[in-house]
Amino acid sequence: MKKKGFKTMAVSAVAGCLLLSLSATTFANTGSGYASLKDAIESTMLTENKTISTQFEVKDEGVIILSRNSIKKVDGENKSSENSITVDGMTKAFETSEGNGILIKEADGKYYSVNKSDKKFENLTTSSSTLKLAEMLADTLVGDVKNQFVKDGETISVKLEGAQIPELTRLAFSAMTEKNSTRMEDKNNVNQISDESMKLMMDKMPKLSNVNIKSIAMTATVDGNTLKDNEFVVAITGNDANGATHELTVMVNAKITDVGNTKTDAIDTTGKEVTTIDRADQRRNR
Repeated sequence: MKKKGFKTMAVSAVAGCLLLSLSATTFANTGSGYASLKDAIESTMLTENKTISTQFEVKDEGVIILSRNSIKKVDGENKSSENSITVDGMTKAFETSEGNGILIKEADGKYYSVNKSDKKFENLTTSSSTLKLAEMLADTLVGDVKNQFVKDGETISVKLEGAQIPELTRLAFSAMTEKNSTRMEDKNNVNQISDESMKLMMDKMPKLSNVNIKSIAMTATVDGNTLKDNEFVVAITGNDANGATHELTVMVNAKITDVGNTKTDAIDTTGKEVTTIDRADQRRNR
């Protein structure tokens, strides 16, 4: 979760944090819906070969203000992705490929090379502390909502509104939304890759305060121990800098395919001018 990449983009600031947090809430360990979803998500996280197709959509008062499509391919340590973000009619596209400790990024015909950190991260296993921590965090955030997940065949769903949303969950989401809305104001140097057009895109996103989570809905499809797709819809209200009230609807849909049959793509930099990014220097200059 600490990897930088393009997570600093506007869509990640709003929708990405909600996706990760909502995913964490599915790790509760009671109830048939929770149990099935937990097993499927854990299995997906542990799978080293898969393709994840994700759609983000953010609406402000029913009008789409931001959307993102991404396809991420994972094959062990090798990864690649194709991404496009559209805000107010302006679209940015970029690709990444990772292998042999080198991350290559292409955006607007420009190429960047990032040496991956030498820091070793824990390999996920069924006994990993990361998964155990997720379960503990989920139990705390979910509270009494555990029994409200409904399982109908391959479909598992839950919808919470108003007072049904656990207070800790509401506070956590509100704090994250406000924090990331504030962080979006300081994105002039996004890993040396962002440019003025990206800054303009991020400026279209309202920076909210007094955030409240109005509703949370989730629907997942599970085939045995395989998670096929997972959709979240979150309604958020808050005030912008002028005091005007906004209701944002964040939709996140992820589909998992080609498990065991995924082949990653490599970005060909032959004959291209490649800018090298030193993450150590970036950390020192912060």
